[in-house]
Amino acid sequence: MQDLLWQYLRRTVYDGGRYEDVAIGISLGCPLSPLMGALFLDGLDQRMAASGLFYARFMDDWVILAPTHWALRRAIGIVNQMLAALTVSQHPDKTFIGRILRGFDFLGYQIHPDRLCASPRTAANHAQRIGRLYEQGASATCIGQYVQRWQRWLTSGLGP
Repeated sequence: MQDLLWQYLRRTVYDGGRYEDVAIGISLGCPLSPLMGALFLDGLDQRMAASGLFYARFMDDWVILAPTHWALRRAIGIVNQMLAALTVSQHPDKTFIGRILRGFDFLGYQIHPDRLCASPRTAANHAQRIGRLYEQGASATCIGQYVQRWQRWLTSGLGP
């Protein structure tokens, strides 16, 4: 079992014409990700539950909503303390701290006080994927099915 875990953690990847050994983190799509996220972030989940603030987490993405500047500062302190104890860091491009009135991206959606829509990055990735399918010779039916599935995903988060 331990050997299997090491194989997930230490791997060789092909990147831009070169093979590189990777010994940090879990690869994207690794089946251990949900388990590792749950184990690693359980302490954060518990601390945020005790804070009384709105907190939602999916895998390693989370959102915290605070009613005041001071409550937000406390939440940031909790997050920073927990991540430091775990010796992990936040990705600066994936961290947003600010007023929700301006809206924010979370799990592929752009969330505003009055609406929910696909984030610009999600929409761009969708268009890029359609282009790749076309270039690879996918049939119109195949591309249409992809678009239908994507629209179903998008509207599933929008509610009734």
